[in-house]
Order: sequence, then C-alpha cells, then structure tokens
Amino acid sequence: MTDPRVQLKNPIIAGILAYLVPGLGHVYQGRYVKAAIYFVCVLGIFSWGCSLGEAKAVHLRWDGPQRQTRTRTAGFIAQAGIGIVAIPAYLQFDRYEDEITRQHSDQQGGALQETIDADFKGVFTHQQLGHGDVHGRITGQLVVGQYGFGTEFNGKFSGKTVAGQELNLTLNGSSQATSLAIGPRVTGLDDVTPKQLNGERPVPVYSGSQRKFYAQIVDAESRIEHLGSLEGSIPRAATDHFLAPLSDEAMSHLHGRLGKYYELALVYTWIAGLLNVLAIWDAIQGPAYGYGDEKPEESEAEKKPDAAPVATV
Repeated sequence: MTDPRVQLKNPIIAGILAYLVPGLGHVYQGRYVKAAIYFVCVLGIFSWGCSLGEAKAVHLRWDGPQRQTRTRTAGFIAQAGIGIVAIPAYLQFDRYEDEITRQHSDQQGGALQETIDADFKGVFTHQQLGHGDVHGRITGQLVVGQYGFGTEFNGKFSGKTVAGQELNLTLNGSSQATSLAIGPRVTGLDDVTPKQLNGERPVPVYSGSQRKFYAQIVDAESRIEHLGSLEGSIPRAATDHFLAPLSDEAMSHLHGRLGKYYELALVYTWIAGLLNVLAIWDAIQGPAYGYGDEKPEESEAEKKPDAAPVATV
C-alpha cells in the first residue's frame, strides 16, 4: 500500500522555491493542489494591491546616515515575503542610493555622471524666437560641477515648434546656479511639470516614465550669454522606475491623489507577503495535521508509577 504521508523531499530546496515563487516549492514536492491555491491566492492578492497603488506600493527606502527606521519603508519587510517579485526593489534601492551618493560626492569637477541622448517634449522661451511648445531631441553630458558639488549640463537641442519651425539650440545649466533641473535617472515618480517658465506655478504632474528637464539656452559661441530657457521632459527607461524608491514629494502626491486606495494597496501587498511566509513554512515542515497513527500523550496520572500495595493483617 502506498504511504499516504507527504514526501517533503529536500525541505531546504522546497523552502527556497516556495519563497521565490508562491507554490513552486509545493510543485517540487508533488503537492499540486496546494501549489495552485498558494499561487493563485498569494499572487492574486499581491497583484490586486499593486493595481490599487498604480504599481508604486512596493518599494524600499532607507535614508539618512543613521539608517533611521522612521525614514524606512518598514512595510517592505512584509512585502519582501512575496519572493522574486520583490527582489527588484533591493536592486533599485542600491541604484538609487548610488546615484544620490554620486551626485553629492566630492568628485573632481568635470567628472562624467551621465550621457543624455533622448527625445524631448516641452516648451521654450527665447529672446528673439519667442516661446511655444517644441519637440525634438536633446544630446549632451551631465557632469560634476566645479569644486565637486552639484551638476552641470552641456548639450544641444534639435527639433521643431508646433508650427514647424526648425530649432537648433545650445544648452547649458548648473544646479548650483539654479539654471539646471533634471530629474534623477532612478526613481519611482518624478515631478515633470514645467514650473519656471513665464512665472507659472501649475499643479505638479508626476510620472515614472518621464524625467523633468530644465536648462538655459545660451549663445553658441560664448556659452555664457543666456538667451532663454528650455523646459519639459525626457523619457525614463522602465527598468529605472519599476519598484524604484519614491521621493517624499511623490509619496505625498500618491497619498493625496489615491487616498484610501493607496492604503489598501499597502495592506494587500503586506498580507500577500505574510501569507507566502506561511506557504514557505508549510513547504519546509509539511502539513500541520497528523495521519491517525500518532501515539497519544500520557496524562500526568498515567506517568506516575503505580503505588505499592498496602499490607493487610
């Protein structure tokens, strides 16, 4: 007769597989019904939470030299239980922190930070050419500013206005002089609303797929005389914003716009991660029920030795 007991095989391998993909450890053990239940339920709850939070509910932030818990996404501890789906958040956090460190490090002036060659869409103002909407391409380099602080950009814009006018502009800007503002390469959301043109202060628009860009238009020969400004956005690769950290401003924006739905997104993703922890435990330890052949535990009375017989006269 076949032994009805569950064959756990190698529990360590089963636990690792169960962590990486909910239910995969149970497939390894031949427990297909449980595998399907865990896979559908755990990933279903997690996916629903992600959709409520517009895929921005799962990310890792741990800022400050002291790594203070009050500035860390503590809920990610629960979300991390979902396995391989949450692993990109670790990588994005490292990339985000490296970028911030590089921007504030005391590197030699002129050191290359990033080469930019991207499509652009936005608005421009020019002393002779006027102002209006433009689209085209920006090329140039983002480098460490003088004295190793801040960033500077030198490049060109080639494109057209909405009326079809050809434009070839020389760009220059420094974050120290507030003549340059470019969104970080790695982040979950970025403010891409033009704020500095014409003194307007519209409501910010946040996007994960776009980086804000603002630079001064300068004379092509002197590169000093300011002729106007160019402001808009350039694309950000999906790999640079998927599960990437959110800035404090972006977090406030999401909480304000989504309200209770963002809170629900967090709760659902937390629950999914914690449920998968139970699935991992089940893969390692097996079912919590018995098979009917266990020996019952002895009571205290049964554990005591029989009393000696009393002698009678």
